[in-house]
Amino acid sequence: MYKYMLVTISFALLFFSCSENSGNNKKVLEVVTNSQNIFSIDDFYNLGFKKYREYDVADLDGATDAVFGFWGPDSFSRKEYELRIYNSHSEAINLGEKLAEEATGNDAVLKSSKSSWKEGIKDRRTIGGPGAGGGGRSGTFPKYGNYAIFANVVMLCEGAEEIALQVCWDLIDQLSN
Repeated sequence: MYKYMLVTISFALLFFSCSENSGNNKKVLEVVTNSQNIFSIDDFYNLGFKKYREYDVADLDGATDAVFGFWGPDSFSRKEYELRIYNSHSEAINLGEKLAEEATGNDAVLKSSKSSWKEGIKDRRTIGGPGAGGGGRSGTFPKYGNYAIFANVVMLCEGAEEIALQVCWDLIDQLSN
């Protein structure tokens, strides 16, 4: 009986020490992160970011550039992004965060009549869902599950809410290196 208890306690200690240790190695993904750097759209192009469309920013207060395109660490992992460049981190937060919240997540505004910034609204939609008879698509859904503000850049990132912030950080990590 004593040996059984000793083995049980040993396994319990081993389990809790491993699980405690693994939690410390996980990176916390922040939605808003400051940086000493000021980035331009060319910094993204230099990473291999490919532009589909450049948006007119006349009605996007404070923005110097806005681009819809894609990037991935390899050709099999590409994701779509909308990048909005501001002059400073504080402008990105003060002028861009509310619009980023509106354009991302499960409750994203996808109708031009309800959107605060209408430019590129069609690019923020994706077609999906189970369809009737043979797997056709049956609905319009938000393309961008989340956003990140890094330095002076607001980025809307493709994917479901649960994974889109990681998609943002894949690009941020590349930009930071």
